[in-house]
Amino acid sequence: AYEARAIIYSAGARRRKLGIPGEQEFDGKGVAYCSTCDAPLFGGKDVAVVGGGNAGLEAVVDLLPYATKIYLLEYADALKGDPVTQQHVTSSGKVEIILNAETKEVKGEKFVTGLMYKDRVSGEEKMLAVGGVFVEIGSVPNSEPIKDLVTLNKYDEVVIDHKTAATSEEGIWAAGDVTDEMYKQNNISAGDGVKAALSAYRYLLNKRH
Repeated sequence: AYEARAIIYSAGARRRKLGIPGEQEFDGKGVAYCSTCDAPLFGGKDVAVVGGGNAGLEAVVDLLPYATKIYLLEYADALKGDPVTQQHVTSSGKVEIILNAETKEVKGEKFVTGLMYKDRVSGEEKMLAVGGVFVEIGSVPNSEPIKDLVTLNKYDEVVIDHKTAATSEEGIWAAGDVTDEMYKQNNISAGDGVKAALSAYRYLLNKRH
């Protein structure tokens, strides 16, 4: 146990996983969770992106300059991302959209060689020959330790004042992907951490007077 007069909570978030065979085995060997980080590694390859929300659509956009062909798989019967990005994705000749797709297994040897999915309408299982699988179905904030201390939103993200990084509880600040910050990027998280530190510093100075 540690005693402190101020707390900065920055526990980040964890990627939501598919939970299918092969996903963990080929993590880092063709299975990826960050298109902005890893898209250039898949130059000249066919790849699959799982997730038809904004994260999935943006992953496709990141992959367009590099991948030869991109399969976009969505569990539901329609894409869920914003219309402008949808238009950008669907107008590319590189992208094939597969709706009603339930991912079943990542295949591979040393690296990913394919992705098996089931057509939820016909029940037929199909195989895509791909060299990469990008899982873009969202993330889960690591907010469990402070869920009873501060206000969380419906996504279990810590709600902060974006000017000061303050939470709903006096003396507690939060920064990074655990918060309701819109853009989940390392450099933004680092800046929010500095903001939280400066706010906590000012708070402690005021407490001394």
